[in-house]
Amino acid sequence: MCLNSKVNMTSWSRQQGSVLALALFVIVLMSALVLGLLSQQLSSSTAVSYEVQGNRAFNAAQSGLQRALVQLYPLTGVANCSAISPSISFTGTGLADCQAELRCERVENPQDANRPLYRLQSTGTCEATGITSSRVVTMDAY
Repeated sequence: MCLNSKVNMTSWSRQQGSVLALALFVIVLMSALVLGLLSQQLSSSTAVSYEVQGNRAFNAAQSGLQRALVQLYPLTGVANCSAISPSISFTGTGLADCQAELRCERVENPQDANRPLYRLQSTGTCEATGITSSRVVTMDAY
């Protein structure tokens, strides 16, 4: 019986090294998995930031066009591109740190030469946390 217990002890001693190697392998594998998930989370977060900035820039460009239309077609008076202010800075909560650059030109109306056609272009630009986005929206109005 004494011989049998010595064999078991020797077998246990040999297995202790393999358990250590297995534990190290599991730790390295789990660390790599955690680092991969953190990297994916970071890139997903960055993509959402760019998308939000792009939407803000688009909304700034749209708001610029709406303001340009109000200035181009006043309730009293005649439509004129010189009435449009060339830039707008937004200060509201949603469009803070955003601007809209406006352009207006009178172009030939292909449907009716006697009716003026105006081409409005608004470039919305927003900057926050080091990310700058811009969008351009164009509209023809008559």
